[in-house]
Amino acid sequence: MIGQEPLIAYHTVVLGALTREGDALAEVIQQDVEGEQHRLSLHVPAGLPGERVTIAVEAPPVPRPGRRSRRWKPRPPRVWITELHEPSPLRTVAPCPVFGTCGGCQLQHMQYAAQLEWKRTVVRDILRNIGEFADPPLLPTVPCDNPWHYRNHMRFSVNRRGQAGLTVRGTHRVLPLTNCPIAHEQINRTLAILSQHSNPQPQVLVRYGTATNHMLIQPQQAEVVSQQLTDAGLDLHTETMEEVLAGETFRIRPSSFFQTNTAQAEKMAQMVLSGLLQNSQDASALTVVDAYCGVGTFALLLARHVGKVIAIEESASAVKDAQWNLRHIDNAEIIKGKVEDMLPTLATRVDGFVIDPPRAGCQQAVLDALIQHPVAKIVYVSCDPATLARDLKLLCHLHPVYHLCSVQPLDMFPQTAHIECVAVLQRKEVNLI
Repeated sequence: MIGQEPLIAYHTVVLGALTREGDALAEVIQQDVEGEQHRLSLHVPAGLPGERVTIAVEAPPVPRPGRRSRRWKPRPPRVWITELHEPSPLRTVAPCPVFGTCGGCQLQHMQYAAQLEWKRTVVRDILRNIGEFADPPLLPTVPCDNPWHYRNHMRFSVNRRGQAGLTVRGTHRVLPLTNCPIAHEQINRTLAILSQHSNPQPQVLVRYGTATNHMLIQPQQAEVVSQQLTDAGLDLHTETMEEVLAGETFRIRPSSFFQTNTAQAEKMAQMVLSGLLQNSQDASALTVVDAYCGVGTFALLLARHVGKVIAIEESASAVKDAQWNLRHIDNAEIIKGKVEDMLPTLATRVDGFVIDPPRAGCQQAVLDALIQHPVAKIVYVSCDPATLARDLKLLCHLHPVYHLCSVQPLDMFPQTAHIECVAVLQRKEVNLI
């Protein structure tokens, strides 16, 4: 059976603004089979605003009549730049040979200073449009000292031939790789060795402790592969590993959450401590909650300064790690369960909250508890500015219990469109009559 030939059209366009995902917008006029013209808005990877380029637009495949599945959904057309006629002054050479094809990075072609400013602009616009903050207290984006080779955690997909790599943008097709410019150099050393062997599907997880040289790999490798990795100077682990952050040692399991950029996580830790404890007259008398505590990162750091820490986490794996990490701490309590279930049941007076929720943001029950029982300070760590703005709108406008003191973008993921923020909120004082 001869496959359907892809239909590719070429257009010369001037690119518009970047989308939240880091693509440049382009508008083209296309003619359908009946001769009708339609304006089509396209997302162009690896483009920058104002550039004059020629793009290729490949129409998505259409299933043969009678073969369409109920789950079938039309895909957007595949778009890529074929010629760059007038480049942006913000453009730089992307070092990765598969940039634009691989789905891992979106901004390698943009100068790093421009990436930082773009991320700040994205956060500002989201806080205005979703959060309804006319003049948000937004700080400049904190840069990563080395915006390359920073990732301490990579999850490589494995194809049918046993080759490890990353997936093509918008697909499940694996790009076999021996090096990734945002992965830690020791992970790249590991990947180069893995590429010499057939790896089991579907994935290989690699985590590296930048302070400990611990290398955690799952699934467990064959003896010949393990020996090569050991000979390369790596301290191999399969069940748990350790990493040091802000002077504290943390145990981490494969499935437990831990920040993927250790250098930036150090800065984040200081932001959280400062945001929660600054101007506190007697921190040792405070009781604070570390919600979505993961392996207990903030809980352990806070326990050195406050009277009591209550850490809440639903992941059984992360709770085991948190229990080990806090084993020498006598002023910390770990509660296993969903934050939205556990928080309303707390009978203890709470003075401050650290919230580090997943990308979806806080559940309504969590926000309700913070509104009904206001605390003096909240530090909200967010990996999605849109859900952060949504939650801040509720806490500061719809139920104006808190004042937004600051929002600090932190570039945890250079070369990508992901944006981390640390927001500090303070309870509004109630005027007593």
